[in-house]
Amino acid sequence: MKKFFITGVPGIGKTSVGESLSLKGISVIDIDSIEGLCQWVNNNTQEIEKWNPGMTDEWYKNHKYICDKELLTKLINNYNDTVVVVGMPSNRHDLLDLFDKTFLLQSREETFLKRLTNRTNSNFGKHTSDRENVLTWYKNFEMKMLERGAIPINADLPLADVVEEIYSHL
Repeated sequence: MKKFFITGVPGIGKTSVGESLSLKGISVIDIDSIEGLCQWVNNNTQEIEKWNPGMTDEWYKNHKYICDKELLTKLINNYNDTVVVVGMPSNRHDLLDLFDKTFLLQSREETFLKRLTNRTNSNFGKHTSDRENVLTWYKNFEMKMLERGAIPINADLPLADVVEEIYSHL
C-alpha cells in the first residue's frame, strides 16, 4: 500500500484536490470530514472544545486542532492500494511517519485568502480574525514542512494542473 499526505494552509484547495483525485479512482481520506477524527483541544486542560468562526487570537494560541493518530492509522489500513490523506492538523509532524510522501500546496496570499472568503464547504476563514490568524503562522508552517521533505505544489495553477502534478508522483 502507498500512503500520501496533502497539506497546506486553509483555503489552499486540499479538499478540492482530494475530491478530484477520488474521481480518478484514488482512495482519499479528508480528515475534516470524518466525525471525531480531529478535535480542537485546549492546550492547558486537554479538553475538547468547540470551534466557532471568529475565535480570538488568544483562543487560537490556547488550542490545537489534533488528529487522532490511532484512528487515522486504522482508517488508512482499511485500504489495500493507494490512499491519500488531506488536511492540516496541528499535530501533523506526529503523523508524517505514516506516509510515503507529503505534498505541500502553496500559493500566493491573495489566492488562499480569496478562496477562504469564497469557499462554501467550510466556515473556517469566513471571519476576518480567522484569516488574520492564518497570516501570522503560514510562512513558518510552510518552511517547516519543506524542511521535513514535503514536495511543494503550486496551488495558484488551475485545479486540474495541480491534481495532475500530484497524480504524477503517486
